Amino acid sequence: MNTSSKLATLSGRTLLCATSQFEDVITIQTRQMGRRQPKQGKPPILPPAKKVLYHVVNAPWQKPEDVEELLWRRHAYNNAIVSLREVFRAELAQNASHGAGIEAMKDAESRELDELIAENEKVNEQKRVARAQREESDAKATKSVILDEIHAELEKRNAEKKAAEAEVRAAIARADNFVSRENLETKILEALEKPTIYDFAIDRAGNRYYVPEPVKYQEGTPTRQKGRLYDQTLGTQHGNVVEANKNVHQSATV
Repeated sequence: MNTSSKLATLSGRTLLCATSQFEDVITIQTRQMGRRQPKQGKPPILPPAKKVLYHVVNAPWQKPEDVEELLWRRHAYNNAIVSLREVFRAELAQNASHGAGIEAMKDAESRELDELIAENEKVNEQKRVARAQREESDAKATKSVILDEIHAELEKRNAEKKAAEAEVRAAIARADNFVSRENLETKILEALEKPTIYDFAIDRAGNRYYVPEPVKYQEGTPTRQKGRLYDQTLGTQHGNVVEANKNVHQSATV
């Protein structure tokens, strides 16, 4: 047997096996798809479970004489209700014949409703008038408060204005001694002739030792040391001395 015949035989067997397996798979799959799944729970042959059944309340047995008494009372109650209904129907018919039927009752109710509405309108009008008066009084009080605040603010501004005017007048009065472009040369000469000294030393007793007035012209031989020109030790022998007691007395007098 040659090689080609062997290959043909093997391929034929393989094809037959594959075809048979495919048919088996299709059959199994068809059977599984056509099978209905059973419902979960009890089998159909068994009776319903006790927990599913509802509970029937059975009245206890009573005595025959009690049953007869209750039945007689029921009939008596029903007869009384029927009699009352007849009485009410007769009363309604009588009222209707005398002009006091349902239509008359409706008219009376409508008149009563109109009276209540009118009374309510009257009360609302009174409340409206009272509310208007209250709002008017509140508006007047608010207006008076606002006017008082405005008056106080105006008085405050007037006082500030008067103070500012007084300060300006005082500054204008002092303006004669101010240094300006016109009196600059005069003020310089005046400062050189009559200098004002502000430098002073003070001791523990409160005495002030002012720097002596500077000389207008240099007297004597000038010193060669310029670094300590303004380094001075003030004492009783230099400049003016203002004692503390005199200063306190002058301030108290002023």
